[in-house]
Amino acid sequence: MCEKRSRMQVLAADAPSGSGELLIMNDLPVYKRGRNKIQEAIEEAEQKKRKNKIKNRISAAKSRARSQEHTRFLEEKVEQLRNENALLKKLLSLVRDLMFLLGSCSS
Repeated sequence: MCEKRSRMQVLAADAPSGSGELLIMNDLPVYKRGRNKIQEAIEEAEQKKRKNKIKNRISAAKSRARSQEHTRFLEEKVEQLRNENALLKKLLSLVRDLMFLLGSCSS
């Protein structure tokens, strides 16, 4: 009955006055019985867009928070591994010194 048209393709001026013809505006069907219905559809679409922007901001903030938390976790892990590495190097040095001392005593 009504063919699909692109957004904002059909304007109120395109339809004969008082025809009750179905118009497509912002992918929402709107009957041309006064500008109120068209204006309501536009306002509804704008409200939906604002709502989506707010949701997107909240989602982006949560994503940034998760990313920062993951970065903190990785930084703590790096510090832990550096400390462990330093301890193992000291232990290795002590073992080498001990082996050197044991080797020089047995000769």
